[in-house]
Amino acid sequence: MAETLEVEDMIIQALSHRERRELLKIISLSETGSSYSELMGELGLPTGKLNYQLKQLEGLIEKNEERRYVLTPLGRKAVELLTVIKQDINVEYEKYIKAAHIAQKSTFQRLSKSLLIIGISFMSLILSLYGYMFYILATEGGPPVIYIVLPILMILVAALLIWLVYALKNIGGRERILLSFKIWERP
Repeated sequence: MAETLEVEDMIIQALSHRERRELLKIISLSETGSSYSELMGELGLPTGKLNYQLKQLEGLIEKNEERRYVLTPLGRKAVELLTVIKQDINVEYEKYIKAAHIAQKSTFQRLSKSLLIIGISFMSLILSLYGYMFYILATEGGPPVIYIVLPILMILVAALLIWLVYALKNIGGRERILLSFKIWERP
């Protein structure tokens, strides 16, 4: 029983990522397997990301004698599971799919929103302090290097504050926003 649960967890973990599902599907379509360059061309992934995803699929895929990726028996089982999932999906499933999607997104969105609000509050406080320091510097004077460093810090904090507000405004499209800044990797 414990071994069955371990296999289930491994297959579900492998199938939880879109790019890994695509890799399995591509490899399953070729009787002779798929080469590294074919997979890279088909998915358009950078080398590092493709290597990572292939590493995550160990046990489900392997290299044959020609150094082409092929499915293992466990990999074929995972592809069969994907096929079964897509069978007979019709309009009546739509409301259940939407409900599941909302339930899975909402927890992350609430956490993201809370963290963004905290970040905005903190950056606003920092920007206010820098503004006050700049006021003191302008009225009382100070070392010349501070006249250069303080405005640069204020600009950086203001830019981060603008980005945080933009991210909060578009929390529903969080993946697109965070990916555009290369900060977030999809799981």
